[in-house]
Amino acid sequence: MHSEVIVIGAGAVGASTAAHLACMGRSVLVLEKEAEPARHQSGRNSGVIHAGYNLKPGSLKARFCVEGNRRLRAFCRERGVPMRQGGILVVARTESETPTLDELHRRATANGVESRLVDGDEIHRIEPHVRGVRALHAPEGASFDAPAYVRALLTDAVAAGARVVYGARVLRLGDPSLERQERMPVRLETSAGPATAELLVNCGGLFADQLAGPIARDLRVVPFRGAYAELKPGRRHLVVSHIYPTPDLTVPFLGVHLSRRTDERVLVGPGAMLALGREAYGLLPHGLTEPLRILAWPGFYRLFRKPTLWALTRREVLKSLSLRFVWAEAQRLLPELESRDLVRAYAGNRAQLVSRSGELVDDIVVRETPSAIHVLNAVSPGLTCSLPFGEHLARRCVEKLESAWPPRAPSRATA
Repeated sequence: MHSEVIVIGAGAVGASTAAHLACMGRSVLVLEKEAEPARHQSGRNSGVIHAGYNLKPGSLKARFCVEGNRRLRAFCRERGVPMRQGGILVVARTESETPTLDELHRRATANGVESRLVDGDEIHRIEPHVRGVRALHAPEGASFDAPAYVRALLTDAVAAGARVVYGARVLRLGDPSLERQERMPVRLETSAGPATAELLVNCGGLFADQLAGPIARDLRVVPFRGAYAELKPGRRHLVVSHIYPTPDLTVPFLGVHLSRRTDERVLVGPGAMLALGREAYGLLPHGLTEPLRILAWPGFYRLFRKPTLWALTRREVLKSLSLRFVWAEAQRLLPELESRDLVRAYAGNRAQLVSRSGELVDDIVVRETPSAIHVLNAVSPGLTCSLPFGEHLARRCVEKLESAWPPRAPSRATA
């Protein structure tokens, strides 16, 4: 198998990159280890199209999310991907939380996100069963069928000439350009046979750091398990659209929220518990190798020495063990909610990049060699960012293919 560009991973970012490259007239081969696309992060989520009100102004996530929100909603309408636009309501339950709402409103304004602060009466009009003293309403928030979206992107890619190979797990990745500092063909051994290309784009998600090799030695993907509950059918009327608590802005997790999906299921969650394996969606690991590797990473110890992370971990373990703890958080937003209204739904793992110093990396991170582009961090709202982010990566590929080495120094992505 040979092409100009190989894209590893048929999740949202990989599919978007491939579609944009193919539409630019480039030869593209997508390698996906699973039997179908969007089996992991891009398919195991709440299906929210984020508005971008909570992202730090000036960050790549903010830029790509705001543009991505509008482009993704338009894509869904044009391509018939199920979408439901009802907005997002971020609720302050006490006066002590209102300064955080003010900060979110400031960020929304700086990012160009439509939003407004509303009082308790307006909260009741938007979400009749929610109680709070104040809220931020972001009407551009929506829900969509994420796997259907990824399939539509790959349909576009194939129609433009790309090839997608499923069941192609990368067994060995050879990038001689890293050592020689000149562009050289990339060679891969996969479970579907050997593959070569002029350029590689690593959109490997939960395994992106392993695929990147030495260029990511100071970073590590630490998987966080997000378990969802859902409302029983007879209680779904309690939620109109998306209801979020006022977040703790010191951690990159949004707290337990309630989201109405396009299929009318109402999700409650997710949690944010350390996962014992990159694709371990249950409470137990698939063997001891991955947990031991996670525990051996120096950044892991430095991360979990922090009191805030220990407190978060304790809460999340309790929520994973009993739905009563999930209900207790959700009931603060929705007083009519009873513990018996919840049943377990599914879980997804978030590929959270952690530095060797123990910091949670909160923005998009891309690193390059002469022959490869490695997407190391595309955490939430990665789905919402995927159209402009994939276009950015595709344009960067074209620049590399058409220009001499060296490009910009490896660092955070620039655009």
